[in-house]
Amino acid sequence: MVDNLSTWSLIVPLIITVLVSYGIAWYYRENYDPKYYLKAYAFYTILFLITSPIWHIPFILILGILLLGAVVLIFRNQHYFDK
Repeated sequence: MVDNLSTWSLIVPLIITVLVSYGIAWYYRENYDPKYYLKAYAFYTILFLITSPIWHIPFILILGILLLGAVVLIFRNQHYFDK
C-alpha cells in the first residue's frame, strides 16, 4: 500500500493541517481558554477523518499529520499568549 503512495497525497493534507492550525491559533489569539481552540481543532479533525479516503494514505500517517497539527497549534497559541 505504501509502495505506490504519491508525494502529493502526503504533502497536501500536511500543508492544509499546518495552515488550519495556524489559522485557529490566530483566530483565538485573544482568548486564552484552550477549550475554544481545542473544539475548533476537534471539528477540523472530524472533517479531516471524514474526507481522508480521498487522500488514499494509511491511517497511521493520517494520525501523524493530525498530531503534528496539534503540536503546531499548541506552540502557536503559546506564542500569542506570550505576547
